[in-house]
Amino acid sequence: MRQALSLIDGAGSLPRRSAESDGVGEDDRLIRLPEVLRLTGMCRSALYNQMALGQFPRSIKIGPRAASWSLNEVRRWIGSRTG
Repeated sequence: MRQALSLIDGAGSLPRRSAESDGVGEDDRLIRLPEVLRLTGMCRSALYNQMALGQFPRSIKIGPRAASWSLNEVRRWIGSRTG
C-alpha cells in the first residue's frame, strides 16, 4: 500500500512527461494487468468484479487479446479509496 501511495504522490520512479509533448496528461500512460494488480493490491477476480460493478475504471482494448488501463484513472481510484 505504501508503494501505491508513493506512486500517487509522485515519489515513485515513474518518468515525468510534459502534457504538451504528446497531448496526454502528465504522467499518464497505459499500464497492463500485473501493474494494476500491484498498485491496487487486488487479485484479478476482484478487479474484474469491481469493473463489472462500475466501481473500477474500465480497461482499454489495445489488441485482440490485450487490455490496459490509464495510470491516471487507476491513481484517481486509489486516491478515492484512501482518503
